[in-house]
Amino acid sequence: MKNLRQTLPNKFVGVIRIFLGVIFMMTGAMKLTLADYGAAWSIQLIEAEIPFYAFNYWFVPVFEVILGIVLFLGYYSRIGALMVLPIMLVAIYVHLTVSNPGAFPSQPQEPYMPIAIIILAFFVMKKGGGNWSMDMKSQL
Repeated sequence: MKNLRQTLPNKFVGVIRIFLGVIFMMTGAMKLTLADYGAAWSIQLIEAEIPFYAFNYWFVPVFEVILGIVLFLGYYSRIGALMVLPIMLVAIYVHLTVSNPGAFPSQPQEPYMPIAIIILAFFVMKKGGGNWSMDMKSQL
């Protein structure tokens, strides 16, 4: 388990990890608190025919907030980055299957953002949490 937390002092990786954390905290919180984003999230789930609508409507945003906090703090950063992948793979699927522009209030309908996030998550999986992470502090 200690190897999962192994990281080097790297400010670039630390910035990427914090950026990913902020993105997930914000997107999860927006789905839960802002009516427009909640409605867009609902459209995405329905039109992409994602199963277990009620469960996913609440679970995914809460999970995104928790995942964002984990990434932001850099606690087991590699595992957090790995958890990004299934969420973003489903996001790519949603972007490719949903044609309603109202489902994407703050991003293009093409899956540019999920693909970019996957690339950044792979970087954190490879390098670890970097600077300012709890993973780094556990090595001191």
